[in-house]
Amino acid sequence: MKKLVFSLICVNAFASNFVGLDIYGTSLVEENGVSLEDNFVGRADLYANRFYTNEENHFVYDIRFTHAEINSDFVNSYNVKGKIKDSFNSFSALGGYGILVGNDMSLLLLGGLGYASRSFETKFYNIDTNDINVSANSMFLKTGVAARKQFENNFTMSCGVYLKYYFDTIKEKDLNAEFDISLGYTFANNIYAGVRFGYVNDISKGGSIGLALSYKF
Repeated sequence: MKKLVFSLICVNAFASNFVGLDIYGTSLVEENGVSLEDNFVGRADLYANRFYTNEENHFVYDIRFTHAEINSDFVNSYNVKGKIKDSFNSFSALGGYGILVGNDMSLLLLGGLGYASRSFETKFYNIDTNDINVSANSMFLKTGVAARKQFENNFTMSCGVYLKYYFDTIKEKDLNAEFDISLGYTFANNIYAGVRFGYVNDISKGGSIGLALSYKF
């Protein structure tokens, strides 16, 4: 009887609806003879999602807004100096089906649509030429798998693996993969704080690291 009660407490306590903010960053790889003064790409995700517990309703969702931006002076191999600003925004709304794996891990199968926009600006300091201002936008399909597990000591792990397909050219490749994993602690007031690692592929491509904060309601 004690084991049954404890099992039910674990299942009901670890997952529900969440709102959160992830703040993290990546580095932009310098190429084509361009040297950046600051190659850091700042990023933020604002989201609301639902992880499945043991309820009858298996519907889950993930609604997410992402902003990424780099703003840096540069010099190229011909000693042309200037400043670049590359900004990327995306919004996605995913829905899907959630199940429990064992007694304490929520697994989500997700899919949906999104919209992304990108703007790129270049200003030149030491040559007489027009500045560059270009922009692009695209709808995209997004599908993936996400999971969340809260351990008995309230340490919590969540992760996700996703594929995106852009209908219009906004990046070098239309099909892109990304993933993230977060490790942290869920406090008694339902606030979660942790460290976020991941792989991104938009205005920069590669590993990322930052902070993850969320609230369960």
